[in-house]
Amino acid sequence: MAGESATAHLPATDAIAAAVNEASQAPSNKLPPGEWAKKNLFDGPINSMVSIVVGLIGLAGIWFALRWVIDADFKIVRDNLRIFMVGQFPREELWRLWASFFCLLFAGGLVAGALARSAYETNRAVGLPAEREGIVSLLRRFWAVIAVSIFFVSFARTLLPYVGVAVGFVLVFLGREIGWRLPEAARRSAIFIGASMAIVAMLILAGTSVLGGFALGLVVFFWVLTEVGRRDLPPGLAGTGMRFGVPLLAAAVVFAIEIAIPHDGFGWAEWGGLHVTLFTTVLGITLGMPFGIILALGRKSNLPVLKTASVIFIEFIRGVPLISLLLFSNLILPFFLPGDRPADLTLAIIVITGFSAAYIAEIVRGGLQAVPKGQTEAAQASGMSAASVQRLIVLPQALRAVIPAMVGQFIALFKDTSLLSIIGILEFLRVSDTSNAQTEFVGKGLASVTYLFVAIGYWAFAYTMSKESRRLEKKLGVGTR
Repeated sequence: MAGESATAHLPATDAIAAAVNEASQAPSNKLPPGEWAKKNLFDGPINSMVSIVVGLIGLAGIWFALRWVIDADFKIVRDNLRIFMVGQFPREELWRLWASFFCLLFAGGLVAGALARSAYETNRAVGLPAEREGIVSLLRRFWAVIAVSIFFVSFARTLLPYVGVAVGFVLVFLGREIGWRLPEAARRSAIFIGASMAIVAMLILAGTSVLGGFALGLVVFFWVLTEVGRRDLPPGLAGTGMRFGVPLLAAAVVFAIEIAIPHDGFGWAEWGGLHVTLFTTVLGITLGMPFGIILALGRKSNLPVLKTASVIFIEFIRGVPLISLLLFSNLILPFFLPGDRPADLTLAIIVITGFSAAYIAEIVRGGLQAVPKGQTEAAQASGMSAASVQRLIVLPQALRAVIPAMVGQFIALFKDTSLLSIIGILEFLRVSDTSNAQTEFVGKGLASVTYLFVAIGYWAFAYTMSKESRRLEKKLGVGTR
C-alpha cells in the first residue's frame, strides 16, 4: 500500500517510469539447476522414471552419433568443400566472393549497430528498460551459424578459409561497434549507408559498369536529398517511404543491371553450392516481401481491376507446386522475355519471387483482417489519408501479428531452394549427389556423410531464423496485450 500511495501523487509519466523500474527489479523466477531438475524432472515416481528413461535414450543416441562421426570417412567432403560452398565458381575469381562477403558483413553489422543504438535511445527516452547487448549475448543468438561455419571451415585444406571466416566475424562486430557509436544524424542514414555498401558488394561480385555506378550515385543523391536537406522538402519526399524505399529500389536496379542482364561483368552462370542457396533465399525474401504486401493490399482494394488481378495471381501461384513453376521458368518463360536468354538462376529467381509474394500476400491479408476496423475508421475520421492509414496504423499491427507465419514461410522458402536442381542449378543439396557420382567415391556408400553435412547447414540457418523470430515476437509483445 505504501508503494501505491507513493506513486499515486507522481505525475503520469513519472508513475509509468516508476512502475517499469519496479517491474524490472522484480525477483527472478529462475531456479538453480539442481532445484529446477528436482521440481520439473524428479518431482514424483512416474516423472522420475520417464526422465531417467528419456535421458538414457538420449545418451545412447549421442554415443552412437559420436561413434558414427569418428568412424565416418569425410574425405569426400574435404575434396569437394569448395563445390559445397560456391559450386563451380572459378578459383581465380574467388577474391570477388571474399570481398563482397566482407563488404556485406560489415554493412550488416553497421546497420544493426545503428538500429540497436536508436532503439536503446528510444527506450531510455520513454522510461523503458534499456540495456546494450554485449558480445556474449550476440554469440548466444547466432551460436548455430557460428558453430556450423567453424565446422565447415574445419574441412579446408588451406589457411585462406580460416582467415576469411575469422576476418568476417571481426568485421561484423567492428561494424556493429561503429554503428553504435555513430552520431544521431549519421544513424538516421544507416539504411542508406548499408544499401550503398550492398551495391558496392554487388558491383564487386558481378563486375563494374557505368549503369551500376549510376545506381550507386542515385542512392547517394537521395541520401543527400532526404537527409541533409529534408527540412526544406515536402512531406512526400522527406517521408519514411522515400528514405527507405529508394535505397532498396536502387539496389534492385543494380541487381537487374549487373547480374540479370548479360553484360561484360562476371555474372552468375557458374554460381552454386551454399552460396547460391543463401543468395536465392535472401533475394526471394527481399523481393517477395514488398510484392506480397502490395498484393495483399490489392486483394482488399475497392478497385475491381486491381482486386481481380491480385486474386488471380495469388490463387494461381498458390494452386501449383513450386517445381512446376521452376520448369515453367526454364522452358517457357524465356519466350516472353526480350533479348537473349537470361541465366537459369535469373529465371528461377523471377518465379521464386512470385511464389514467395503470393504466400506472403495471404499471410499479410490475415494480419490485415486482425486489425480492428474501428481503428481505421477513427484514423479516417481524424483526417488521415488512406495511404497514411495503411502505412501508420494498419500495416504495423498486421505485420507484427503475422511474424510467426512469415518466418515459417521464409524457412520453407529456404528449404525449397533445393528444388533448383530440377532445372540444372548446382545448389547445396545437389552437390551431395554430384560428389557421390565422382569416380573416386562411386559405390562407397558415402551418401550418408554428404547428406548429413548438408542437413547440418540447412538446420543451422533455419534454426537461427526461428530463434530470431521468437526473439522479435517477445520484443514486440506478440500474443500479449
